[in-house]
Amino acid sequence: MKKLALYTSIIASVLFTSCSSDDNNVDTQKPEITLLEPGDHEGFLPGSEIHIEGLITDNEALASYKIEIHAAEDGHTHGRRSTNYFQYEQTFQITENTKVYELHRHVEIPENINGETLTNGHYHLGIFALDKAGNQQQVFTEIYIGNDAEEHIHG
Repeated sequence: MKKLALYTSIIASVLFTSCSSDDNNVDTQKPEITLLEPGDHEGFLPGSEIHIEGLITDNEALASYKIEIHAAEDGHTHGRRSTNYFQYEQTFQITENTKVYELHRHVEIPENINGETLTNGHYHLGIFALDKAGNQQQVFTEIYIGNDAEEHIHG
């Protein structure tokens, strides 16, 4: 009888542990972003383009990334103080089960907005990466867009 109880106990424990959920395998690691270009405080002329280059990696699989550019002149409220500030936002899907994505994009800067000259100033350029598990990472750099861009540090 003792052997039957022992075997029953062993079988029950094996069944119990093999039926436990796989919650321990949930991906909670955020993607990593390495922004290579543009350099911090790099200057760009209206009518030119911003060359964005970097590397996005994840331990499991990437889903998408977003590029966002907005004026830094509003005290970080990211509101619209002037219609002449350049704004850009676009999301790109990453297909397959990609763990390493080489980011290479060109963003055109308009010479004017709504028929008026683009406002010179500092801008935030952000890259947001999302993996298939929903983990997000972001990095920002500050750039300068204006007619006097040559006076600013180039990356």
